[in-house]
Amino acid sequence: MEKIISWNDIPSLDGLQIDWEYKPKSSLGKRSYARLKSDDISGLFEIKELLVKVATFKKIYTGKLLDISEGGSLLSLPDSLEENIPLKVGFFLGKEKIVTKAVVRHSCKTREGYTTGIMFVDLNKASAEYIAGLYASKILYLAN
Repeated sequence: MEKIISWNDIPSLDGLQIDWEYKPKSSLGKRSYARLKSDDISGLFEIKELLVKVATFKKIYTGKLLDISEGGSLLSLPDSLEENIPLKVGFFLGKEKIVTKAVVRHSCKTREGYTTGIMFVDLNKASAEYIAGLYASKILYLAN
């Protein structure tokens, strides 16, 4: 007669050591949100470039939106901005006006000026959902 095996017959895992730490792979890298590039935005709205206004406590700048997600954006600006300074940012995505607070995360010199990464602060829920919807629109467009 065959012995019936039960869960109690399996040895304990006490003291089990794993020599690696599990880190899930993400297509987003370190980012929390998928980014929509300027070419994608231009295609969705049939525009050449998307202008953005940025206000610091010292000056107002006009720049270009290079990419966007619900969490932040990459901008092309004429001047370098210091990390962690607060900003107000405004632009139109189609007919949708987006105005929010932001913080500078990084700024790098380019031939045309500076690329500046910003993190949105207090982006309203409707705007965040609209931006997320644009990314979904891009994916659906590419699928067809």
